[in-house]
Amino acid sequence: MEPSAQKKLNLLINDAGSYLGSNLSRHFLSQGHTVYGIGTNGLPGDILSNPNFTFAEIDLTQPIPQHLPKFDIILNLTSEITSTGTFNQTASLPTQTANLINIAKAGTTKVFFLAPIYASTQLFEHMSQDQQLKSNLKLFLVGDVYGPGMPLVDGGTTHKHLDYFSSGNKLAALIAQVITTDKVILEKEGSEMVYPTYINDAIQAVEKFLATKDHKNIRFIISQPPSRTLSVAYEIQNSARNVLSKELGLFFAGPKQEIKETTEPIIRITDLGFSPKVDLNEGLRETLESFKERDIVASQQKTHYVVEEKRPEALAVEERREQLSHLRPKKLPTVPKLSRKFNLKKLLILFLIILLLIVAKTGLDAFLGVRNATLAKDLLMAGDFTNAQKKAQSSSNSFKAAYNKTTVLTLPLKFVLRDQRNSLNEILLASSKGAQALTFFVEATQIYTQDIKSIIDRNSNNNNLDLETPTAAYQNAYMLSAEAGELINNANFMQFAGKLKTAKESLITLNQLSESALELVNFTGDLVGREGKKTYLVLLQNNTELRPGGGFIGNYAVIEFENGKFQNVSVDDIYNIDGQLKEKIDPPPQITEKLGTKQLFLRDSNWSADFLLNSATARDLYKKETGKDVNGVIALDLTYIQSLLDKIGPIKLPDYNETITAQNLFERGEYHSEVGFFPGSTQKKDFFATLTNNLFQSMTTKMMANATSQNPAPWTGIIQATKDALSQRHLMFAFDDPNLASFVKTKGWDHPLPPTFYNPGDDSKGTRDFLALSEANLGANKANRHLERSVSYEMTIGRDADLVAKLSITYKNNSQADTWPAGKYVNYLRVYVPFAASLFEVKNGDDSNLKNVEVTTQNNLTVLATYVEVPIKSTKTITLTYRIPKNIKLEQAPSYNLYVQKQPGTEKDPFIFHLNLPGYLVVKSINGSNDSQNKQNIEIDTNLAADRQFEIGVGKN
Repeated sequence: MEPSAQKKLNLLINDAGSYLGSNLSRHFLSQGHTVYGIGTNGLPGDILSNPNFTFAEIDLTQPIPQHLPKFDIILNLTSEITSTGTFNQTASLPTQTANLINIAKAGTTKVFFLAPIYASTQLFEHMSQDQQLKSNLKLFLVGDVYGPGMPLVDGGTTHKHLDYFSSGNKLAALIAQVITTDKVILEKEGSEMVYPTYINDAIQAVEKFLATKDHKNIRFIISQPPSRTLSVAYEIQNSARNVLSKELGLFFAGPKQEIKETTEPIIRITDLGFSPKVDLNEGLRETLESFKERDIVASQQKTHYVVEEKRPEALAVEERREQLSHLRPKKLPTVPKLSRKFNLKKLLILFLIILLLIVAKTGLDAFLGVRNATLAKDLLMAGDFTNAQKKAQSSSNSFKAAYNKTTVLTLPLKFVLRDQRNSLNEILLASSKGAQALTFFVEATQIYTQDIKSIIDRNSNNNNLDLETPTAAYQNAYMLSAEAGELINNANFMQFAGKLKTAKESLITLNQLSESALELVNFTGDLVGREGKKTYLVLLQNNTELRPGGGFIGNYAVIEFENGKFQNVSVDDIYNIDGQLKEKIDPPPQITEKLGTKQLFLRDSNWSADFLLNSATARDLYKKETGKDVNGVIALDLTYIQSLLDKIGPIKLPDYNETITAQNLFERGEYHSEVGFFPGSTQKKDFFATLTNNLFQSMTTKMMANATSQNPAPWTGIIQATKDALSQRHLMFAFDDPNLASFVKTKGWDHPLPPTFYNPGDDSKGTRDFLALSEANLGANKANRHLERSVSYEMTIGRDADLVAKLSITYKNNSQADTWPAGKYVNYLRVYVPFAASLFEVKNGDDSNLKNVEVTTQNNLTVLATYVEVPIKSTKTITLTYRIPKNIKLEQAPSYNLYVQKQPGTEKDPFIFHLNLPGYLVVKSINGSNDSQNKQNIEIDTNLAADRQFEIGVGKN
């Protein structure tokens, strides 16, 4: 029942002839939906002539006639709101409202009320407690709608389309005065509130709330925070001058009123659940231009800024201000007139004093900005979100104030020290934007924290996840931090080079955290199954015994969610269910050869370097062994668990009299899993189940507790650890849900081989090379914990621009004995290279026999496979030299592109890339940088903590 879905819907729109109603009708008709419209206002011809529109003479106080189709959505732009308010009266409802509520209760149609922003929400807050109505009945409180094609409201009458949004619309009334007269008359001293809502923003908001599973029953739809009518009148006056070439007079009308401070409700844009696009200045320009094009703007008349005789109650704004002067502080006694010379001297001294005070205040603002930003960061890390948000906002305000003052104070330097002036202003503006980004980040994290608490706390009664608000806030944090980073990059202030570098690094970190957090929020809703049950198989991979998919699967877990709530996590020894497999399935021959196993079990399901293939194999074997289906597969290794422990702190296991830390995780895990193990023993299962449960409990307890500086919440650390694990292939996902599957595919978290976005065979934009290593430890030990690995890749481009690759992998086995868990590293190595590559030289220690390397193809790649065995306390290097059947296309696409895909479960192995060019070619760029321009031989020293990509432009010398 979502307008954005492919399914075409039937919509019923009440008051379809109104300004908002007609625009909603046009929008949904343009998407191919069927619209039935009700209303007494004249419907525009373009809507009536649309074949998908039907004018329906329906009385909503009565049941909907049977001959009409079933409506998926009803949009009720009600005109029954009065000063007492339909929504104030819960005991006795208007017949139409009661009838629509009954339709929503039936559960087959979603009903959405659109009401003016001043309507009371008491009824909907009361009805939101009704479980039958929660998902099918919503209220949208809409501000003062305006925009191109809007009706003209003038003194309680309109030129067309009088509706409740127009008749009570203060902004529309002000705009009508601009179009029909040359003055704007303000009631109540211009103190009334206006909620500007541009028509396109309103349509966008309605569409989003209809298209998403929004668990909030009441939503506000405005384009920007409210303003007084006097402030809006000044904006209108300026827009009329620029667009219509009209000079407007501003007048107060009505009896004098006592000016009092009033408290208005605050509606934050970040709480709306959608992102408005049009501010008042732009909206007024578009609106007035549309009236100008329709040629219905009254001509300019001479404006007298005096009280009009025809309207004695009207009073010019400036005159009224004079009459209100008694509200201002009393003037000091007049200073006796002095000589001109004395005045000039005094004025000069006074000017200098004021200037110094302004400079001092600017410096103080900058100092407070830095101080509050630092405090906000510390409070955020401690999990004190409320105070962190206050400090971040104060920091932004201080930097903005400093920027505004500096912009004025440095005007005389504009033509003398222009670059320095611009850099200073850019630094202050960047600081303000960065602090504002931090404000949004804190706000989003605070709300998202509450969502997570609601998910993991099975005793919580809060079933409404608000993921839209943190999504919008994280987006703002991401965009603002990126803008701030660009400003810092543009600044060139050598005196502050060190501080600028630190600021840039902080902004990059904030930007990356915002992006990662945004991804997690988008991920959460579908993952936990807001409606229904979700079950996931988790493969716990021990990467000290490396396998192609990340590590030996010694344990597994099953995580269950239902209706957005965490239900259970169970951990078990993989051997317990492997023993239940009845079907005979042959394992890879290497497993049989080295381990003697003649059956493929779940524990060996990660034999491929492609996680999508591994996950499909694991699901199939899990079902064969247990008879149960799952909704997805998650693989994680000990490195990720170690990283989580590093962020949340030690875990106490009272049953084992142990404290598990990031430093002793491997050692204690091995001890409790293997030492004293015998067939039928549950010690490994018991230990890892206890560890998992205590880890989960520690995480949830710390996240749900009130954070202090002494007991900080681990949120940012968990986000960073998860981000690193995803990019470094210590955490991988594969899901059934199409939304989740599409999301993880876009992010590359399903880790296919090769990556979805990189096709090694596509040389249209440059000659592509590819390299992926896959190792399988078949020594039945944990030798990888004691292993060092370094990789060297040398590409030589020959005289004919042909490609010859030389891959060298050096292993150092630091095991001190052949006793478990250490020992010889028995490695089945597979190297994935471009299709049809031909191996012509190998050196595996002392072995140079090409026949000992098996050459096959997979996924349009060539696979070179062989054993590499490294005894204890020894070093071995294997070198493979092969020719890639490609050439550099010097005329069409003169570049060489190498993608190196990291193996899951490995760490930061050193990686050195060499490129050798013939005499007539030189390097033009490396990944967009010109630092190595005109070189023929380059060397790049990096590591394989994550995938690496090198795009090297070449050209003739």
